[in-house]
Amino acid sequence: MQNWRAETARKYAELLSKEPPFFLDPDYTIEDFAAELGTNRSYASRFVNESFGISFPTFLNKFRIAYLKRIQHDHNDTPLYKLALTCGFRNAYTFRRAFYNEYGMTPKRFFRKQDTDS
Repeated sequence: MQNWRAETARKYAELLSKEPPFFLDPDYTIEDFAAELGTNRSYASRFVNESFGISFPTFLNKFRIAYLKRIQHDHNDTPLYKLALTCGFRNAYTFRRAFYNEYGMTPKRFFRKQDTDS
C-alpha cells in the first residue's frame, strides 16, 4: 500500500509540472486524472481524498481559483467570468459558487478588497 501511495504521489508531482496545466480543461474528469496517474478511478479519488481531504471536483476548483488569482492582476480589464472560463470553469455560476465556498465571499468582492488593501 505504501508503494502505491509513493508512486501515485510521484506521478502526481509530474502531472503538476505539465503544460498546459491539467485543470484548465473544463472536460477534465477523475477518469483522466486516474489515467495520468496510471491507476483507476477509485484509487485516484482515494488519493485526492486521503492526501487533501477534499473531493475531486473541489480539488480541481482549488487549482482553477489559485490560477485565476495569479493571472487576474495581469488581466484586470477582463471580466472575471471570462477569466474563470479560461481557467477551466464551465460557467460563471460554478466559478462563483466554488470561489464563495473557498473564500466566503464573491470573487468581485474578494478582488475589490484586494485592491483596497494594496
